[in-house]
Amino acid sequence: MSFISRISNTAALLLRAAQTTDDVEEADAPTLPPRLSTSHDPLALSTVFRGVQIIETAVSKLPLIQYAPDGSRMRPSTLITRPDLNRSRRDLFGDLVSALALNGNAFLLKVEAGGVLVGVRSLPPQLVTVTDLNMDPANPRLRYSYRGVDYGADRIVHLKLLNVAGRLRGMGPISAAREEIEGAQDTRAYASNWLDNTARPAGILKSDQILSDQDARTASERWAKGGAGGVRVLGKGLDYTPLALSPEDLQFIESQQFNTTQIARLLGIPASLMLAKVEGTSLTYSNIEQEWLTFAEYTLSAYADEICEALTSLLPEGQWCMPDWDSLHRSDTNTRYSAYQTAISAGFMTVDEARAREGWAPINQTTPQEVTL
Repeated sequence: MSFISRISNTAALLLRAAQTTDDVEEADAPTLPPRLSTSHDPLALSTVFRGVQIIETAVSKLPLIQYAPDGSRMRPSTLITRPDLNRSRRDLFGDLVSALALNGNAFLLKVEAGGVLVGVRSLPPQLVTVTDLNMDPANPRLRYSYRGVDYGADRIVHLKLLNVAGRLRGMGPISAAREEIEGAQDTRAYASNWLDNTARPAGILKSDQILSDQDARTASERWAKGGAGGVRVLGKGLDYTPLALSPEDLQFIESQQFNTTQIARLLGIPASLMLAKVEGTSLTYSNIEQEWLTFAEYTLSAYADEICEALTSLLPEGQWCMPDWDSLHRSDTNTRYSAYQTAISAGFMTVDEARAREGWAPINQTTPQEVTL
């Protein structure tokens, strides 16, 4: 075969390969996680860092209650108290919350020993790809790939903060509003570059007389050589005006305040927790308490309920777990005791149930004073 023939055959093979690649449907490709550039790491923004920390702290400290199939409380199993045997539950929940907030997805790999489920392991969501082998959103057959290893849906528990129909991956507030986050970072970078920009003059020397180019150059050089401190002598009607920036210009106060409020709204966090000032509002005990209740109901529950659903899938059939929201909504002592007294008097709560809510052990039904001789 001649050299020209070999070249022609090779070109034909490459052309057919390119055409075959173009004919493959987009649904065959795995769904890759969205990635932010290193320069736009959202956690580098203080308001995002603080917001994620608030949600992570609140969810990680929530007690979980495990229920038996008959609806009664039961002693929590190891899958609830320590899902990952190599880490604390608080540490694992922190990973899940930050993954849901930043990526919108979290993945738990089931760990088995001798065919028995003993725990789970959290996988970094940015390293997990999801593929629908059926290419049918109504009847998906999911495959999860992590570091070159493929797993079926029976080995992976997929958590989504916001589930969107037709999408294999969930959405989170940071990934959904990436442009707003990057805009806030650009504002901060602009303020920093303004100060570091050497082209911006520190001041202006002006004169009420007409100066030649040489006179202006000489005055500028002498002023620059003078350094900081000391006494300066100005002649020929020269006057120095420093280009000082106002605090509003220097810190971009209004822009920074807007960005903080915007990110707090994006994460669903009350402005009071973000230490952000909202114009036209006043903070009182009643409206702050209502803000926190709304925060728990519509923000924390989105994370906590998804985590509890994932843990419930690990439990035996019929058992489930849910957050103890009462521990988060605890009022002051007098209010709680008055509520217990009303409930006990009405007959829909016992003393031991009230003590259990306070974390106390039950008392004996027969006290020493009630013993009959």
